[in-house]
Amino acid sequence: MDIIYLDESGSPNSWGVQKNFVLGGLSVHEPHVYRLSKELNELQEKHFPDRIIPLEYHATKIRSGKGPYFNEFSQSERNDMMHDVYSILEKEHFPNVILFATSIDISAVINHSQVTRTCFEDVCQNFNLNLYNAMKVSQKKGTSFSKGLIIMDRGREKHYLELFNEFRSEKEVEKYLGNIIDIPYFTACSDTRMLQYADFVANAVWRYFEKDDSEYLDKIHHLFYKGGRGYPIPGLNHIIDVDCDCYACEFKKANGL
Repeated sequence: MDIIYLDESGSPNSWGVQKNFVLGGLSVHEPHVYRLSKELNELQEKHFPDRIIPLEYHATKIRSGKGPYFNEFSQSERNDMMHDVYSILEKEHFPNVILFATSIDISAVINHSQVTRTCFEDVCQNFNLNLYNAMKVSQKKGTSFSKGLIIMDRGREKHYLELFNEFRSEKEVEKYLGNIIDIPYFTACSDTRMLQYADFVANAVWRYFEKDDSEYLDKIHHLFYKGGRGYPIPGLNHIIDVDCDCYACEFKKANGL
């Protein structure tokens, strides 16, 4: 099974203080969940050798030093923590870990409901297409293939479940959900290291579009889904109504999308 862990960065309701909203995260082959979780546990042991209970790694809290634990470190030390988390992802390879993220720019915003629907629909479609393309490859090889499951950060369960059920009622349901086996599941980010990685993925994308800061996106850019052979798909997608030369928009221009 392939599990996609998704988190938001930015808010669908805060267009007075932001220009971008991101929904993004990582798809992981089930056998690699334990290994990746262990690596973040070991990172905690490095930075917090006396703390036994798992500590939630949250990109914004680490960067700002807000809240307990992280505020005890200098900016330089917190930057090292950020670097260490992204370095874990940087050394991963397709298809063990695949990244997906959709960012919507204020120029394309109609209302807050449209923001989350558009981003969620796009991520679901691209994740489903990845599963479909993997299925075709497996069938040719005579091997088994994975279905997919969505796990999201707790907080807006009702809204995302409503959107998911709307997708399931559409005529082209196979386009969005054909290889996704069940409804999304929700849990606290503090309960799973995988959602903490998703937070870092979404934050890297948000900072790229919102702050013109590509430091961390550059480290993980190679892991974003690009589609099957001869069938390009923007796993990193930018929804915008003005001309743009970002990574995502340049990918679409180069591939005639």
